Amino acid sequence: MTAVLLAVLLTGCGGTSAAPKQSATPSTSAPASSPTDTATRVRAWADAGGFDTLGTLAKSLGQVDKDSDPVDLAALQTSCAQLTADVEAAAEEDPMPDDRLAARWRLALEHLGKSASACTVGAASEDQASFDLMAAEMAIGIKHLDAVSKRINEIGEA
Repeated sequence: MTAVLLAVLLTGCGGTSAAPKQSATPSTSAPASSPTDTATRVRAWADAGGFDTLGTLAKSLGQVDKDSDPVDLAALQTSCAQLTADVEAAAEEDPMPDDRLAARWRLALEHLGKSASACTVGAASEDQASFDLMAAEMAIGIKHLDAVSKRINEIGEA
């Protein structure tokens, strides 16, 4: 499940930018934008750290996936804690400058956060219900993250 996301994120994003993160213009205070202006702002967001964040989340998800099959509870506790930290850090970053993408981004982070939390509980208690919740929430989060990544890549190709 995570392998598909990793392939999309790592090949689609092209790589990471070393440019310092710049503050995005909040969409609530900006006048109505043309599609070209929105695309430019989304590309700037991606280049100013968005690609890095996508790559970090993909790496954390890949580690959770690796530690889940075969299950290594000690390693899974560590990788779930890292995923939690990465999701929390992503939520604190500049907002995505496109309302539709921002909504998908928030959903991705919300579901990945729930997944990481369930993963932490499951790894600590060997609770199958927590692992089931982890998998379900991760699938939803990855779906939204994949949609964000694909849209950013489409904008970059335009």
